[in-house]
Amino acid sequence: MDISYIDMHMHTNHSDGELSPKEIINLADIEQTKILSITDHDSIAGLEEFKSSIADDMIGIKGVEFSSYIIVNNKRYKIHILGYAFDEKNGKLNKLLTELKLKRYEKHIELLTDLKKRIKAIPEKYINDLDFYRYCWFNRDVVNCFKKAGYDEDTILDLKNYYKQNRFSYGNDYNEEAKRVIDSIKEAGGYVIFAHPYAYGFDEETLANITLKLMELGIDGIEVFQSDCSDKDSIKLLNFVNENNLLFSVGSDFHRLNSSDGRMIGHGINNNLCVEETSLSNTIIDNKQYFKSKK
Repeated sequence: MDISYIDMHMHTNHSDGELSPKEIINLADIEQTKILSITDHDSIAGLEEFKSSIADDMIGIKGVEFSSYIIVNNKRYKIHILGYAFDEKNGKLNKLLTELKLKRYEKHIELLTDLKKRIKAIPEKYINDLDFYRYCWFNRDVVNCFKKAGYDEDTILDLKNYYKQNRFSYGNDYNEEAKRVIDSIKEAGGYVIFAHPYAYGFDEETLANITLKLMELGIDGIEVFQSDCSDKDSIKLLNFVNENNLLFSVGSDFHRLNSSDGRMIGHGINNNLCVEETSLSNTIIDNKQYFKSKK
């Protein structure tokens, strides 16, 4: 019997990933991953290509990853929230996506305004070709424009250090309050999953408080198996979802080939995933909320 894996968390070039949706599907096929979802940051722009390119033996599930924040004990925490199997035409969901898209544009214009104050002659020929609306490491894209234009190494190094110190890439302007994100996904008929709980560096007490607050707000489950999560922590999370009647999911959080940690679709890091079944994917399949090839 052939083994096939599930991966419900990966990114394309419609946000901060490297590959197109079609290239993601081709790679997933090579990596024996047959149930998959593309979850670009704050965007479903790649959904149509994903649906039209899905292979005959694959099951596709609509997905998105929202940049969000939650306030617990009067402190604000940045988190990511995954949405699945939603109605992509839902008005409330699309209103939220459009607002986040405009926030990205405004943030990127702010970055360039600041840049022009520091460097009078910027490579506008290349910068003007960038997608100002795309969720990405925009400062990296800007630095690459300077490289393409042949600027000297000292200027490029100065830019890298400046952006690193000021954290322009993922500021608060990208985030939306967790309740609104959850409500929008729910209204669109989707499932809400707390993304990679151990990727934020929270201590155990803080993570527990955030998770309980998210449960109060109506999440359906937790991403239990994830590339950055240890086996011990995955077992802990799995016990928690079972005790609390939540769904569990799996995601590599794949962005690109040749990443620094070598994570791969369906496999994670050093094959720490290779999951063949999740309660989230089973529920979506049982409810026929997936799509297959129309070819």
